[in-house]
Amino acid sequence: MNQAKHILVTAPLGFGGITSMMINIQKNIDRDKLNFDYLVLHDRHEDLEDVVIKMGSQKLIASADEVNNKWRRVFVRWYRLYRVFKDNEIKVLHLNGGPASDMTMVFIAKLAGVKHVTFHSHNAGNAVYRNKITVVMSKAFKMLMPAFVDEFWACSSLAAQFSFPKSIVKNQKYKFIPNGVALEKFSYNASVREEMRKKLGVEDKFVIGHAGRFNIQKNHEYLIEVFSALHSKCPDAVLLLFGDGELYKKIQDKVKKMNLEDSVRFMGTTDEMPKMYQAIDVFIMPSFCEGLPVAGVEAQASGLPVILADTITKEVGVTNCVKYLPLSDDKAEWVREILNFRGFKRYSRCEELKRAGFDEKDVARNFQNYYLNVLENL
Repeated sequence: MNQAKHILVTAPLGFGGITSMMINIQKNIDRDKLNFDYLVLHDRHEDLEDVVIKMGSQKLIASADEVNNKWRRVFVRWYRLYRVFKDNEIKVLHLNGGPASDMTMVFIAKLAGVKHVTFHSHNAGNAVYRNKITVVMSKAFKMLMPAFVDEFWACSSLAAQFSFPKSIVKNQKYKFIPNGVALEKFSYNASVREEMRKKLGVEDKFVIGHAGRFNIQKNHEYLIEVFSALHSKCPDAVLLLFGDGELYKKIQDKVKKMNLEDSVRFMGTTDEMPKMYQAIDVFIMPSFCEGLPVAGVEAQASGLPVILADTITKEVGVTNCVKYLPLSDDKAEWVREILNFRGFKRYSRCEELKRAGFDEKDVARNFQNYYLNVLENL
């Protein structure tokens, strides 16, 4: 039997949308023909590391965490990236990126002899958390992209506009790659809903749900303010927050300050999200931006009504149970729409999402065929 050909992908191995997508693809490709190794930038054991190792992956580390000086740390990481590419004779890099500043990794890869680089944009960006230096760097790097990147992929039109130069977007020289999801795993199940609501002690509650990393992009502060306004009108409402991240403690403090500790639950990360969606009544996501939120697709598959900020890409709104709202100072519109969905009649939306291209098996098949062709022609 011929040995599987490996490509190197960038993805942190903790719980998160990009990593979830890559692992879903990896589970559904023929790993006797094609497999992934993972490039990570921090030297620590992560939640999903053992999962990918069992599937035959290597974890390649380019960390400079031990270097205290900020600027020296940057150069040390660049050097270690070069060594990873060079020492492991990497030929193909699949870069799951966002800002054009990720191009530094592309330059290093090409310098080290990587033959093919795919830049896969997952982020739609937002001026709220981008400083002037980042904006200037991104513009400069975008100009250089066509000379160094071999293939442009994006999970949405907004992600393409954020990461790629205008010439690539205007002439549609990028591929739209939906974020694949194990749709059937999230299909609505009334008995699981009853079981999980009992387990969580929310049988008689109006349950609002959110899943996402605790960072600026996800806009948790706005979410808590919306829930506070909702709770004043609907005292039996509870909010379940799934995820972790650097702002976890700050949001906990905000919840305490607003006297919502009894109604807001911090659920952390869990591998039981398919069941957790069943327990929820309305799923909300007020992010400043999203490339294409996997959680939004998963929530729809489970038949949930989903309320998204209008800053989020429209490609995720496949079913008629999705509502887009502005991030205005007045939270009344959000509260009104959430309450309108109370008692919503749920059913599985998997077939609709499959027709829209979100089934992980279809995404994996296209991914495998593309990279086997690339490797054959290097």
